[in-house]
Amino acid sequence: MNSFRSRFLLILAITAIPLIGGTVLAQAPVQTPDQTATPNGQVHALYDAITFSVDIDPNLYTNPFDSADIELVGVFHGPSGRQVVIPGFWMQPYTDTCVEPCRVENLQASGDPIWQVRFSPDEVGDWSYSLQISDDRTTVDTKTGAFSIEASARPGFIHVSANKRYFQYDAGQSYFPIGHNLNWSWDDGGGLVAYRRWLEALSASGGNYARLLIDDPFFIGLEWNSAAGNYTASQKEAARFDEILDMAAEYGVSLQIIVLWHQALTTYQGIPVVAPENPSRPDTSADWDDYGYNVRRGGVLSGAGIFFSSAQARQLFQRRLRYIAARWGYSPQIFAWEMIDEIDHTTNYNAQTAAAWLQTMAGYLRQVDQNRHLITAGSRDFDTTILDSPVLDFTQAWFFQRRPFETVADQVVGSVSAIRQNLDAAEVPVLLNAFSLNPWFEPTREDVEGISVQTTLWASAFSGAGGGAMSAFGETYVVPLDLQRYYPPLAAFASVVNWAKLDLQPADAALLSDDDSLYQPMRIDGFLQRYGVDDAEPVTHLITSDGVVPDVSTVPGYLYGRLYNTQWHQAQQYRVTIPHATSLEARVRATSTQAGARLVIQVDGETTAELVLDAGAKDVALRVPLSVGEHTITLENQGDDWLQLQSVEIGALSAPVRVLTLRDADAGVALSWLQYRSYTWDRLGEPRPPLLFRYRLDRMPSGRYTVELWNPLTGAVIGQEFTTVGVNGILNFELVPMSDELAVRAVRRSDELPTATQPPTLTAVVPSHTPTAFSIETNTPLPTATSTDTPRPSATASSTPTDTATVTPTFTDTATTTSTATSSPTRTPTRRPTRTAVPTATPTDSSTSALTATTSSTPTTTPYR
Repeated sequence: MNSFRSRFLLILAITAIPLIGGTVLAQAPVQTPDQTATPNGQVHALYDAITFSVDIDPNLYTNPFDSADIELVGVFHGPSGRQVVIPGFWMQPYTDTCVEPCRVENLQASGDPIWQVRFSPDEVGDWSYSLQISDDRTTVDTKTGAFSIEASARPGFIHVSANKRYFQYDAGQSYFPIGHNLNWSWDDGGGLVAYRRWLEALSASGGNYARLLIDDPFFIGLEWNSAAGNYTASQKEAARFDEILDMAAEYGVSLQIIVLWHQALTTYQGIPVVAPENPSRPDTSADWDDYGYNVRRGGVLSGAGIFFSSAQARQLFQRRLRYIAARWGYSPQIFAWEMIDEIDHTTNYNAQTAAAWLQTMAGYLRQVDQNRHLITAGSRDFDTTILDSPVLDFTQAWFFQRRPFETVADQVVGSVSAIRQNLDAAEVPVLLNAFSLNPWFEPTREDVEGISVQTTLWASAFSGAGGGAMSAFGETYVVPLDLQRYYPPLAAFASVVNWAKLDLQPADAALLSDDDSLYQPMRIDGFLQRYGVDDAEPVTHLITSDGVVPDVSTVPGYLYGRLYNTQWHQAQQYRVTIPHATSLEARVRATSTQAGARLVIQVDGETTAELVLDAGAKDVALRVPLSVGEHTITLENQGDDWLQLQSVEIGALSAPVRVLTLRDADAGVALSWLQYRSYTWDRLGEPRPPLLFRYRLDRMPSGRYTVELWNPLTGAVIGQEFTTVGVNGILNFELVPMSDELAVRAVRRSDELPTATQPPTLTAVVPSHTPTAFSIETNTPLPTATSTDTPRPSATASSTPTDTATVTPTFTDTATTTSTATSSPTRTPTRRPTRTAVPTATPTDSSTSALTATTSSTPTTTPYR
C-alpha cells in the first residue's frame, strides 16, 4: 500500500497473575483486571500483564493475520539494556453475557475489532518502548513511551533448572508439576463454566499443572472454521482461551498447551471398544477432512501426508504460531508449548522429515515468543529421532495399558520404565504426561478408588521425572471421582524438596530383614544370542527387584576372549544393591570348540572368582558371594576364545515391597517411596500383613541426618528419627510396619537441634480405604550402620553345574528382565583390545535355539484419544 493513516488509542491494563508451584504455595495479591492508566510514567509490578491497544484503520489491510500485509510490534528496552520484541495481534473482543447461575458461557462479540500488544516485564527498573506499525514490510508509524517496574511476589516464567532434570521459576523457586489432563470441553459439557470448576478444584487440592488442547473444532481451535491462515471466524474460540488463562492465573495453575492436534493430520478410524455412555463426551471424530489446510476446506494441501514437507504449510503454520505467541505469550501461566501431541501417528509419518519440521517450527516460535516459554513435543511411541531433538526443552513419556484386551500389568513398572527410557535418550527433564489403564476412555469401572492414579503419581515423582504423573482423563475420571484427593500428600512432600537446586539421581536403596523367606531370587536371561557385537558404547546395567535397566535383550550373550575376535572383546558391568547376604551365579551355556575361555567376576573392582573353561565346555557355572549393600559387578572373558552366557542369577533380591529412591550424594539428601507390591487397584482385597524393614542406602556423605517418615495417602509425617552416617557412607535406620505405602525424606543437617518438617497447609481427603498410620518415638535409638552390614565372605569359585531354573516369588509380581527402571544407567566405557582380529569358529544357530527371552509384561503405549 502506498499510503497509510493510523490512529492510536493507548490503554494500559494491569492484571496481576499469581502462581503456585513446587515450593511456591502462597498466591500474590490479585489486582482487578479492568484498571487503566496512561502508559508514560506509570509504575507497575513485576510480571504485570500490560496491554497496549492500538486503533488501526481496517481499510489499510486485507488479512490482519498476515504480517507481510500489516504488522504491529512492540519493542521494549529493559533496565539491563536487553531488548524484547513482542508481536502485536488483531482480535474481536467478546463478552460473556450469561446470567448466573450459568450452565455454560454465552460469549457475544462486543465492540469493534482492536489491535493489541501484551507484555509482562521481567526486570525491575525503568523500561522504554516503541509500538511500530508496518505496511507491506515498511515501518510507517511509531509511538514511544516509558514505564517503571517494581518488585512483586510473583515468581515469573518457568524454565529448566541448572540440574537439567527439574523446573524452576525466574525467581529461583522450584516448580514441581502436579495435575492432570484437562483436554477440552464443549457447550453441552459446560464449556468455560466446567473449566472454572475443574481449575478451582485442582488448585484446592494442591495441583499446579494442567494440559489442554487449543486445536479442536468443538471448543478451542483457530483453523477448523475456515481456511488456514485466517482466524477471523475463530475469534470466539480464541476468546475462550483468554478466559481460561485468566482462570489459570486466578487459581495458580500452569498450563501445557497442545498447539497442533495430531488427529488433524490423520483419517479417524474410531476406537476398538464401545465407550460408556456416561460420562457424556464430545464428538472427537474430526480429522483431516475437516481441517483448514485441506484444499477441500479452502486450504493449500491435497493430503495430510505432505504437511511436514510443504513450504506453504510451513509458512501458514508459522503465521499461526505468531498469533498464538502474540496473543497468549505474555502469560507466565503457560508452562510450555507442546508443538504436537502424537507426531509419530500422523499420515505418512517420516521421522527425519518430522524432526526437520519440528526444528524449524520450534526455532520460529522461540523467536516470536522471545524464548519465554518451554517447548516440547509428543510421540505416542518411543521415538529417538524426535525425543533426542535439541529443540525440545523437555520430553514426554506416556504409559497406557490396554485393558480389557490385555492382562493386568504392573502399573509402576510400566510407568517408571517409560520415564527412564526417555531419561536415557536426552539430558533434559521428562514428564509422564499421560497414563491410564486403557487409552480410549476413563477406567471408572475397573479402578473406582483411583489406586492406579495414586501409585503412578508417586512412582513418577521418585523415578527421576520432573514432576508427578498426569492422568489422561482428568475431566472425566479424576474430577468426577474426586481423585484429586491424592494430590495434597505429594504436594506437601514436594514443597519441602529443593528440586531445582539439588542433584537428585535415581539410586537403589535396600530393605533389610532377618526373615530369609521374604526374599526371592532374580534370574536374568534373554541375552542377545548373536555372533559379534555392535559398536555401541558399553552400558552399566542396573539390576533391581523389578528387573534390569536397560533391558538385557541388547546385551551380547557371547563374551569374547583376548586372542580371537578381540575386536568384540567387551566386559559386562552391572550395579545391584543387595538386601540380604546371598550369591551371584553366572551360568555358561557353551564355549568355543576351537579354544578355551576364562570367566572372571569382579565385585567392586576386585577379582572375586574365576573359572577356566576348556574348549567345548558346556553347562558350567561360577558362583560368588555378595554381601549386603551396593555393588558393581563385572563379568569378563580373559581367556582365548568366546563363551556363551546362559543366565545370571542373584539368590535373594526381590521382596514383597519395592522402593524407588532419589539421592544427592553430595548434599546428603535421600528421598524414597515404598510400595507394598500387592497394594494395587486390582488386588485391594488381598490381605497385606504389615512388614517391618530396615532401610539402607550406600554412598551417602558422613554427618548427622534427620529422617522423616511420611504417609503418602494422607501427607502426614508419621515419624522422625535422628541418625549419623559414618565414613562408610551407609545411611541405615528402621522403618515402621507398613501394609500399603511409605515415603522417606532423609537430609544431612548442619545445625545442632534438628526439628521436624512442618508440611504446608493443604487439605488432604483421606481415601475411603483408610490406611493404618504408625507412629514412632523420636528418641528411639536407631541401629548403627554396622549392625546390618554383613562382611563379604571369602571369594570362592565353583565350576560344578547347578540348577538355575527361574524361581517364582511367593508374591504375584514375578521379577523378570523387563526393562524397568529404578536408576539411570551409567554409561561406562570398557577397554577394547588392540590385538589383530583372528577368525574363529562362528557359533551356530543351534546353540541359541533353546534360549527364550523372558517376555515383558509392559504393554505398548497407545493413544488416549
